[in-house]
Amino acid sequence: MAPIEGTFPSDRWFSELVVRANADRPAMERLGIAELRFAAEIVDDDGCAQLFGIVLDGYDIESLGEVADADFVPEVVVSGPIDAWREMVASIEANGRADSAHTLNSLTIAGVPFVVRANDAMGHDKFFRYMGTLQAIFDAAGTPAVVATAR
Repeated sequence: MAPIEGTFPSDRWFSELVVRANADRPAMERLGIAELRFAAEIVDDDGCAQLFGIVLDGYDIESLGEVADADFVPEVVVSGPIDAWREMVASIEANGRADSAHTLNSLTIAGVPFVVRANDAMGHDKFFRYMGTLQAIFDAAGTPAVVATAR
């Protein structure tokens, strides 16, 4: 499968990402149910941010595209510079899934380059609880796109 068409980040890119993740329903079901309002915040070199919403509801995954924080009310936001996001996506595209240096876990664990923000402890906990599902969704950008359920 070819890399996702459309520029990263964009509504089209996130929509196709979720379509690819949903295409391997059995793999997503093996990861278990998830309930989370997740936002990826991509900050450009000028400090302007775009927020993209993804909703996990049981086994269903939905991309809401670009959202306003106040309207979407995410439980957790992963925020980072656009160059780090692009490097993560490039790693996934090149390797079929994120290598160990480009997983959501490795990019957030020290708070650099990505920061995890939540309004409460439950939102923060849910990010790490559902990290496998979130990583599988982003790994669906791989070439070939395969939802990986084991590392």
